[in-house]
Amino acid sequence: MKQALVVFPCGEDVRERLTKIGENRCAFSFKERDWTPEQYHTALKNAHIIIGEPRNEDFAYCEHLQWMQSPSSGVNYYMDGGKFPKGAILTCMTGGYGSVLAEHLLAMVLALCRRLPEYRDQQHQHTWQLRKFDKQLSGSTLLILGAGDIGTTVARWMRPMVGKIIGVRRVLREFPDCYDEMVTFAQLDRCLAEADIIVCALPHTPETACLLNEDRLRKTKKDVVLVNGGRGSLIDQEALCRLLDEGHFWGVGLEVTTPEPLPADHPLWDKPRLIITPHAAGNSFELGSPLYHTIWDFMIQNISRYLQGEEPENQVDFSTGYRKTK
Repeated sequence: MKQALVVFPCGEDVRERLTKIGENRCAFSFKERDWTPEQYHTALKNAHIIIGEPRNEDFAYCEHLQWMQSPSSGVNYYMDGGKFPKGAILTCMTGGYGSVLAEHLLAMVLALCRRLPEYRDQQHQHTWQLRKFDKQLSGSTLLILGAGDIGTTVARWMRPMVGKIIGVRRVLREFPDCYDEMVTFAQLDRCLAEADIIVCALPHTPETACLLNEDRLRKTKKDVVLVNGGRGSLIDQEALCRLLDEGHFWGVGLEVTTPEPLPADHPLWDKPRLIITPHAAGNSFELGSPLYHTIWDFMIQNISRYLQGEEPENQVDFSTGYRKTK
């Protein structure tokens, strides 16, 4: 019988469902807050399956791990750590966070275009004063850098608001009708120069690290709105600071940075026209919430599939950093 260790929050409803599907096939252990380190290390040693997000150093105790299901869409932490057990399968939650992350990125775009952070500052100063004109979305060109689940959700929601939507993907394939055009990274420079709003939702991979370097940032329009909700490594932050100081960008929204947490003395904190949120877009997970059910429904289906001898979905390709394609 296989042994599975759950190190991700779940209620009695999930425990009952897991126990039911594991009957005579898999015994589930649930990491409790009062576990001693020895209890945790023993559970790691015995586990064939892990559901959750253990630390990289925890893998030193794993002797039988065959598969780990991460509740996150981005798993570069495990890919970069070099400690994930060789031969074990890693699956992610690509497709699970589209709506909650898209809500956050759309909120950033609208807040920046309508100058809401500036009006909030005026409120603190008890000042009633119109700012310069706002940036309208109507007729603008939206560039989605990372046209996967999250980026495409943003594109669908913003379709009625903008004039043109361009998606950028690593590999071209058939794309949803919310896009006017789909391109690869090879055409990125041309698209950057055309965009009025840029929404980034790319994972961290060797190909995407510092993809938006200083040269590419300078190719964008001076009044562009740039929002990043993928991974902080995408943008050259030193170059971003310089351009903000020069007056480039209508506004920038960073949901992710590098490193995280962003050090208190980092120059980004004090830059004008910038919103920083602490990787908070997925902060809607609580027991019983819609996101809770979305994540656990998928993971339970994947566990059931695996226990029936089928391949689990959303397997990560360590050579590319993306989900394996069928």
